Amino acid sequence: MDQGAGLDAAQRARAIGSVVAAATGDALGAPYEFLAPIPNSEDVEMVGGGVLDWQEGEWTDDTAMAIVVLEAAAAIPGLHDLRLEAAQDQIAREWYSWSLGTPDIGGLTSTVVRRAVDRALADGHFAPRAVDFRAAALSAHEELPRIAGNGSLMRTHAAVLPYLLRTEDDAAEGIDAVCRLTHVHPDVTEACMLWGLAVRHAVLTGEVDVRVGLGRLSPEREEMWRTRIEEAEATTPATFRRNGWVVGAFQASWSAIHATLPLPAGKFARREALVCSLEQAVRAGYDTDTIACITGALMGGALGVKAVPPEWRRQLFGWPGYEVDELISLVERVIPGERPEEGAV
Repeated sequence: MDQGAGLDAAQRARAIGSVVAAATGDALGAPYEFLAPIPNSEDVEMVGGGVLDWQEGEWTDDTAMAIVVLEAAAAIPGLHDLRLEAAQDQIAREWYSWSLGTPDIGGLTSTVVRRAVDRALADGHFAPRAVDFRAAALSAHEELPRIAGNGSLMRTHAAVLPYLLRTEDDAAEGIDAVCRLTHVHPDVTEACMLWGLAVRHAVLTGEVDVRVGLGRLSPEREEMWRTRIEEAEATTPATFRRNGWVVGAFQASWSAIHATLPLPAGKFARREALVCSLEQAVRAGYDTDTIACITGALMGGALGVKAVPPEWRRQLFGWPGYEVDELISLVERVIPGERPEEGAV
């Protein structure tokens, strides 16, 4: 694609929608985290509270870590390329700084941060660098080879946004580079690839297709993921109770989305579809903020920011002191500029 052409207004609204809907799902799911699945007879509401006592509309670590990725992309003038070591070093420093005060961080991510800090200090550095994170992620995987948490999948939508008008190869490399700062298990890297490329496709086309990236996998892994996707389509999100595992999170989120397809026409019907998918994601129970965040990233990427109910948008806030306007402004600094109207000089 021609990056110079820019995105059209609808594509820009969908790119913003991916981040805002992800943050919305994150905040909606936060008070229900760690709890059992929620029956349809009970309401899911933006209420705050929960085990970690979140405020109403407050996003969690899912959105905080994505914001760091977007800020690193925005800090690279013109390129916004997350494959650059400077961008990854900024992510490493800011994730470390954020981790010092957060009440919520994934188990594997926390292990990687601690090991990265130890490695940096041993080399005479006050704060960890990207090289420290990558080494820590590898060592954690070697010692805990069965651990494949969802802590990277929750931020993969942020990693793909700088590459909307670059090649799919560029996008795949950007997704992988950010993922491998903390997670290297094949289930995680492939889940991030598939979801990230699906978000990219949704933003560019307005279509939801979680299979769009399957061809990048080996034949054996492609078949495995096709089966996992089909399993998700045949049941409800609550079926996947091990949703702290990246595959369970992927399946629970896709199950919530698939139930809304095909996407309807009309503003209010599309808003209802997004709300329904987020509520169903939260009903899965357990890692509810992450499941709803992942769901929002893909649904918001297809439906756009106005599909998020305005009352929810007004409530959104969180680390590092952002509200929705700051979140939108950050996305606008990362994505390509708006395509000029035909005939404009």
